[in-house]
Amino acid sequence: MVDVPPLSISHAGFHVFDMSRMVDFFATVYGFHIVDHGTYEETEEITFLSTDPSDHHQLVLYSGRTKSDDDVHYNHISFRADSMARLRTFHAALKDYPGVTRINTIVHGNAWSVYCFDPEGNRTEVFIDTPWHVAQPFGVPFDLSLSDEEIYNWTAELLKDNETVVPFDEWRASRAKEWGLQ
Repeated sequence: MVDVPPLSISHAGFHVFDMSRMVDFFATVYGFHIVDHGTYEETEEITFLSTDPSDHHQLVLYSGRTKSDDDVHYNHISFRADSMARLRTFHAALKDYPGVTRINTIVHGNAWSVYCFDPEGNRTEVFIDTPWHVAQPFGVPFDLSLSDEEIYNWTAELLKDNETVVPFDEWRASRAKEWGLQ
């Protein structure tokens, strides 16, 4: 058995002109499955896609891309960390690194994440999985200074009335079966 690496690339996000066309492209050509779809910022669409049930999403498509040279199609790159302790280490390093801005912590229900903009303004995310699957989009700030147990309990309380919550292992198994991988 291979140990979980301390950090690995998880997913990428891109702004697109035509959501349905791009979803169809990634589904038809590469075999991606729609995992979740919803709205963000009240009017924009977001679609989460994956080919691997161990990852809620490997690709995120955001509507709203324009032809302006001032707008980029890249949204963010995401890294999976191996522990809450490592997430805290990255958070501290981001706070100490010159030029890093807009550092924030978000629980997505299925992940505890730290987002920031690097010194050149590119958005990054580092996260660890929670034990739950939660329909996306979902995001609430959380306090990384709490203990692991306090964060877990706070998140469990936050999600207790969410009808989409399923243990992540069950969600992964059902997706593997649905996608013909078992």
